[in-house]
Amino acid sequence: AECAGTISALGQGVTGLTVGQPVMAMAGGSFRTFVTTPAEYVAPIPAGLNPQQAATVPVAFLTAEYALNHLARMKRGDRVLIHAAAGGVGVPAVQLAMRAGAEVFATVGSAEKRAYLESIGVRHIMNSRTLDFADEIMALTEGRGVDIVLNSLAGDFIPASLRALGANGRFVE
Repeated sequence: AECAGTISALGQGVTGLTVGQPVMAMAGGSFRTFVTTPAEYVAPIPAGLNPQQAATVPVAFLTAEYALNHLARMKRGDRVLIHAAAGGVGVPAVQLAMRAGAEVFATVGSAEKRAYLESIGVRHIMNSRTLDFADEIMALTEGRGVDIVLNSLAGDFIPASLRALGANGRFVE
């Protein structure tokens, strides 16, 4: 359902896109040589991404957007726990949360991923391979917990995430 390529033709009335422009898109039949899709499902490939990388962006961003903004109703000042924050949905979720003015609490599983999150300004980064993150969050928030959990972990991590969720919090899977 997602692809990247070059615009070969435009429908009547389409603005903001040009023939020859490298783009990423949501389109049925994305494994075909040519696809047709509404212009609102198309976006320029961001600088620094090759077409293979860009083809992985639309669904991850739509998932994060839907989960955080539509389901969880994220707003400025919310405290948001994003599991696997350096992963496929995690990176767009962190970007959306930061853009919204939310306070990000992230879990990752390696020093390299921790360093990446630090480099983009995430302050609260915890280990996703232990359950300690729940206690760390409660300490960092003085017992209030987070407003939103964007979960991608299983097993004992689910009750630990629920422990880190504050009153009236939203848990999205």
